[in-house]
Amino acid sequence: MPLFPKPRATELPGDFSRRVATYALLAFLIGLAASAWLFIRLPEIWAQVMPLEGASFMLAATALGAVMAVMPVVAAAGFVVALWSGVDSVYRPRRQPSPLLDRVIVGLGLLIWFAPALGGVGAAINAIATGRVHFVRPPRDYFLATDPTAFWQGVGFWLIMSALFAFLAWRYWRGKLLAKDSAA
Repeated sequence: MPLFPKPRATELPGDFSRRVATYALLAFLIGLAASAWLFIRLPEIWAQVMPLEGASFMLAATALGAVMAVMPVVAAAGFVVALWSGVDSVYRPRRQPSPLLDRVIVGLGLLIWFAPALGGVGAAINAIATGRVHFVRPPRDYFLATDPTAFWQGVGFWLIMSALFAFLAWRYWRGKLLAKDSAA
């Protein structure tokens, strides 16, 4: 089986995208399960690697580190490709439409694409509710009571970033959602 599937001769574009999404979802689930298992069992695994010496220690530690580094990347890439291909499959012709699954895929896609904008709005609401804007790098806290100008600039920053992220997500989804509504 090839790493990247190719469309079959009689396969419609939506069916191919759904098949790619299925493979990517499988990669996501395997990568997630393997990552979780490795990180939960790390003390036990490391206890078996520690007593080794020389080349065997080097190979075992390198293999453990490589698997711990690769599996989360496989999970993240699998999730992104599964979601992207799943959304693509909804808006392409397919042999057997699945309206309920399509709605779930589109809803999850909308949630993921708009999540950065929602997070920024949440940070602005939290700042207004607590009277404090916190930035991680460089570590800064601006309080409404002591520094109102910097506080409102921080709130404005989160709102501007939210608007930017929402605009970018809308640019991706606009053609899909409006084309779907006009076709119905």
